[in-house]
Amino acid sequence: MLSYQHDYHAGNFADVHKHLVLWQVLEALRGREKPFVAVDLHAGAGGYDLTSARARKTDEATSGIARLWSADPVWPSAGRTFLQTLRGMQPKPPRLTEYPGSPLLIQARLRERDRLIACELHPEAYDRLQTRLAGDSRCHVHKRDAREAARALFPPEPRRGLVLLDPSYERKSEYREVAEMVATIRRRWNTGIILVWYPILAGRPDHPMREQLRAELDDPWLVSELRIAADPERHLGLAGSGMLVLRPPWQLEEQLPALLAPVWALLDPEGAGGLYQAAVLENGAGDPTLRRVENNQGTRTP
Repeated sequence: MLSYQHDYHAGNFADVHKHLVLWQVLEALRGREKPFVAVDLHAGAGGYDLTSARARKTDEATSGIARLWSADPVWPSAGRTFLQTLRGMQPKPPRLTEYPGSPLLIQARLRERDRLIACELHPEAYDRLQTRLAGDSRCHVHKRDAREAARALFPPEPRRGLVLLDPSYERKSEYREVAEMVATIRRRWNTGIILVWYPILAGRPDHPMREQLRAELDDPWLVSELRIAADPERHLGLAGSGMLVLRPPWQLEEQLPALLAPVWALLDPEGAGGLYQAAVLENGAGDPTLRRVENNQGTRTP
């Protein structure tokens, strides 16, 4: 579907959660000298003007990145570099007027021999993305469907790296398509880290796509969820943000709770006492059970 425009939602709490998980994985890849590749299958426009009519119509960044911007929370090093990078991208500092999408965040962490492959099918978003990344030989922009790219681009070079899947999920079939893409990529690229973003909607105590992947795959998954309401079933619309990480880097399950704790405290927009958590899905032979390695829940103090 080519009707979705992320300009309306850029910088919301789900963006912040997704990008912090991505950022922490990028930090792990940068921890070794070997080059890496990052493949973004739903890249979007690259960057978003938070003063535009589209962004102002929903004003979602106000209860998202703007809360971190004004609070400047005490963070682990990954969180500090994330916020410093965003500050350095502002055209009118110190004001927050632009929010980078995942391609620009990835670009900011590339070293000389690292690569970004960004795929976007929407004509307007593709043109904007191509303009934003023009002149950087490390970045390659493809105008192609994510499903076709999942078959054509893997395994990439270098073999070390990550792939991010975060469609709009406007069509219910996208949940099934993402699961199929993950299976395809996993078969073709047995060393890559696979990141999948998914929305947590009201009335869904567990996520069907997550459960499908848990049943079908035999690799360990890390699950990170940031819920903005203590009772998502009572919260209308988007009640939380989820990230699945297949083949998570070492120590990620310990790092994410420390990274997300101050974020959760700031992004719970209703003061209702949401939760953040990180867990690992262990799929042993015929035993797709959920093992919670790290589960952090919080309650807002009065």
